[in-house]
Order: sequence, then structure tokens, then C-alpha cells
Amino acid sequence: MRSIEMNLKGDLPRLQEQYGSRHNGRPTATYMCDHIGLRRIKAGANSGLWQRPGKFVKEVFLPQGYPDTVSSDYLHYQLWDTLQAFCSSITTMLATLAVLKGVGVGDDTATPLAATITWMFREGHITDHATFSYIPADGAGMISKILFAWMKGVDLDCNAKRWRLVADVLNDVGRFLELVAPSLPHLFLPLVCLASVSTAIVGTAGMATRAALVQHQARRNNMADVAAKDNSQETVVNLLGLLVNLWVSSLVAESQFLVWALFTVFTVLHLWANYMAVSVVCMETFNQNRLHIMMEHYLSTGVVLDPATVNTREPIIARSTRILSYRLGANASSVVTSSAEFRAAVARDRDGHKHILKYLPSQRIVLVALNVASSTVDQLQAALSIEVLDYILSGHSSSSSPVLAQFSQDITSLLRGGKGDELPTHVDDKVCSCLFPSLLPALSLAGWDTSHLLLATSEPRYSWTQDS
Repeated sequence: MRSIEMNLKGDLPRLQEQYGSRHNGRPTATYMCDHIGLRRIKAGANSGLWQRPGKFVKEVFLPQGYPDTVSSDYLHYQLWDTLQAFCSSITTMLATLAVLKGVGVGDDTATPLAATITWMFREGHITDHATFSYIPADGAGMISKILFAWMKGVDLDCNAKRWRLVADVLNDVGRFLELVAPSLPHLFLPLVCLASVSTAIVGTAGMATRAALVQHQARRNNMADVAAKDNSQETVVNLLGLLVNLWVSSLVAESQFLVWALFTVFTVLHLWANYMAVSVVCMETFNQNRLHIMMEHYLSTGVVLDPATVNTREPIIARSTRILSYRLGANASSVVTSSAEFRAAVARDRDGHKHILKYLPSQRIVLVALNVASSTVDQLQAALSIEVLDYILSGHSSSSSPVLAQFSQDITSLLRGGKGDELPTHVDDKVCSCLFPSLLPALSLAGWDTSHLLLATSEPRYSWTQDS
């Protein structure tokens, strides 16, 4: 970028160069034009010979325009991710050595054919009729990939940090099974196949969550560049790991104790690095955990927490403690089950509501049917109503809340009058009319991105039609 800096003497402006689009960026050079001509009058701080190698490394391994083109958590995440990748390369090498030993590599009594067949079986490449008896186990990894993607595909988006960590835990479990398999010859094949199932799930979860994190990191529609540079960084780590593995493999060749000692150390380090990596990620979009944390604090204090604070409080593995669960995008037929509910839904639609709530006390779940014309804003309104309902049912006093105090008397009357079944609709009306109009701009000011949500919304929608 080139910017103009006016000379203090009031003559021709000076031409100043900098790298990146920041208004306060560090100049790399300054030029001026006088009677002599155009000349460089000042070299920037990054123009020295000793800094050129660093600039080259930055251009090769970091996305163009770094740090302006990536999220603020990019560098910290990549550093931890680099450490975990290196540790993973060590444990993978140790497990591979164990599997090769188990299939007969280095054993004078094992035939090459037996070793080849067992290895191909483990990798899932055999399709010949001679291995018919092994097909169920051989295809377990492939089937597990399909089933996992089907059952958890949406949740991989909503809880990318959780599944990123889970994937690496499963990776270490798979490596452990491969490492222990040669010690149990009669269980070698089942253990290695079970490890393959674990690895298959790791491949799906790891690839999907990495894509979600790249989407989060890319701030100028530069997902391809961010992904490519991530691959370059990983390649360098793998190259370094290869060199270390060549030395380590010869070191542990005859020492089973050393194998297990190194595996334990690098597995612990691998898990710790992964936990730290996902802990520094700061998502600005709402999933159910982040929305619950933000709303609980907002209802208690009237203050909207920023994304950085909420992300530090977000549980990585467990879910936030809450009374209610909810399902956005429920079938309308499961929400409207009586003529009274049907008439109430028609009335709410005429009032402009694009969703219908139904609370099932016995199951502690709120079903939300969405109109075909509903937007992200309507879905956020419904989710906020459920958070307010959860706050009330959790035992918090609505009168002590600076946010709910304005309609706490109505809530108390409903609860004392035995009309608790009307509470969800009443809360939803109050949230949409009183709370939401002021909360939505406050969320944007705090740094939240409400243009899209990660609330595991399903696809069923309803609409109203008039018979002709």
C-alpha cells in the first residue's frame, strides 16, 4: 500500500510505502520529489539486509498480508498446532514400527506374502475373494467414516474446537492400539483394525474441523491462501519430524522400554499442545455454549461479554451447565399438536413472529418450528427466548436481574397462578418486543458476528397457505 504524508514545510507531499493496509503501518521507505528529482530519503525499519531472510520466511509460510488478513488468534494457534504436529509425527513413527514388526518385517520366520497381506488388510486395500472372511473388519474404517460424517457432520461446524481435540485424542488411542498390538499376537488383527477405525474417524473429524478453523482464520475471503500456507507449515514440521524419526528409530530399535517411554512423553505433550491450541481460538459466532455463557452473564449483570471473554469460559469437551436443551428447526407437527396451539400459532404469525415454541417439561426440551421465511435474526430471537426461559427455570430471580426486572411481575404471576405452560410464549413475546431490539446492536458493538449462527439448526420449515 502507498500512502501520502504531507511535508511539514508545506511543499510537495512525500510518498511513503508500507506493507499491509493498516493506517498506522510501519513505513518501509519514504520518497520525495524536489529540484533534483525523485529520490529516496528514508529507509524503513524493515529494509536492512539482516531482516530480509525474516521477510522471505514470512512471505513463504504466512498468508499474504499477515497479520491483517487473518484472525487475531492465528499465530498462537499455529504455534501450538506446529508443536502438536511434531509430537504426532514421533508417536506415529513409533506405532508404525510396532505394526511393521507385527506383520513380520525383520522376522526371518515370516514370509513376505504374509507380511504384505496383513499390511494391506490393515490399510484396507484388499478386495480379492481370498480375503472374504476379513471383509467385515476390513471395511469397518470406511463404514465408520460414513456413519460419523452422517451423525456428527453438523456438530463438527458447531463445536469445531471440541471435535478438533477429540480427533487428536482418538489419534493417540489409535497409535496406542497399534503399539500394543505386537505384544498380543492372538489379538493383533482386531487391535490393528480397531486402530484403523479410530484413524478413519480422526481423518474425517480432523479434516472437517480444520476447514472450519481456516474459515474462521481467513478474514479477506482468503481461505485457499490460509489453507495452503498451513499445509506449507505442516510440510516443514513433517520434514523436521522425518529427520528426528530417522535418529529415534535407530535409537529404540532394540529397547521396548524406550519405545513406551518416548510414546508416553510425546503423547502427553501432543494432547497438551492440542488443548492449548483450541483454547486460544476465539470464535466470534454463537454456538449453543457461547450463547448460553453470554446470556447468563447478560441477564445477571446487564453487560454483554465480548467474544474473547466468552471463549475463555467456553468448555472445550463438556457442555455448558443448563436446565433446558432445544432443537431449532423442529417439525411443525411436533410443535402444533392441538387446535388451541394451532390458533395460537396463527395469531403469532399475524403478529409477525416467524417461529413457534413448545416446551416439553417432562423432557426438559424446547422445540422450535421455523417459518420458511425466517432469517438468522428470527432464529437468534428464538434462541435468546430459550436462554431467558432457562435462566428463569434455573431458579434465578427475575426481579434481581437488571434485564428482566421490567417484566418480572408478569413472570411471577404466571408461575404463582399455575399458568407455567404459558411462560414460554410470554417470555418469547417479551424478548422479541423489549429485549431483542436493544440487545442486537449491543452484540455487534461487543464484536459478535450475528450474520450466521452455529446452533445446529435443522432444515424443516413451515408455511401458511389459504385454500382457494
